[in-house]
Amino acid sequence: MEIVVYQPEIAGNVGAIIRLSANSGIPVNFIKPFGFNMQENKIRRAGLDYQDLAFVNNFESWNEFFKINKNKSIACLTSKGEKEYWNEDLNNFDFLLFGPESVGLPDKLREQYENLTIPMKNKSRSINLANSVGIVMFESIRQANVK
Repeated sequence: MEIVVYQPEIAGNVGAIIRLSANSGIPVNFIKPFGFNMQENKIRRAGLDYQDLAFVNNFESWNEFFKINKNKSIACLTSKGEKEYWNEDLNNFDFLLFGPESVGLPDKLREQYENLTIPMKNKSRSINLANSVGIVMFESIRQANVK
């Protein structure tokens, strides 16, 4: 299982996700365009010295990513999902796809794949992107260790 982050907008979240990748061993794929410059200090500060230890791929577009991975299984993590992520075997998916911070995944992507969600209180809109990625990453590790 790998993480895919579609068009992230906040440098600090990307840095934190890079650090999560280094600490979990789970690869992360970032899909451009980004809402920031990858050289920003916020990425370096949040990622610290972990960038060399992380498993990170950058793709110029969804089309480039999809062309390479079109036969892989993908699940979307979205506040609009109905299936709770912990009720699915996350490691049965090749990729878990997360959307940009301000708008989430486009309907055209969500409609193509299974949609999972991290449950929240009724009036909550969303959970921070890096936190969401961390929650799901470590649940996939937990699931793999209980088999």
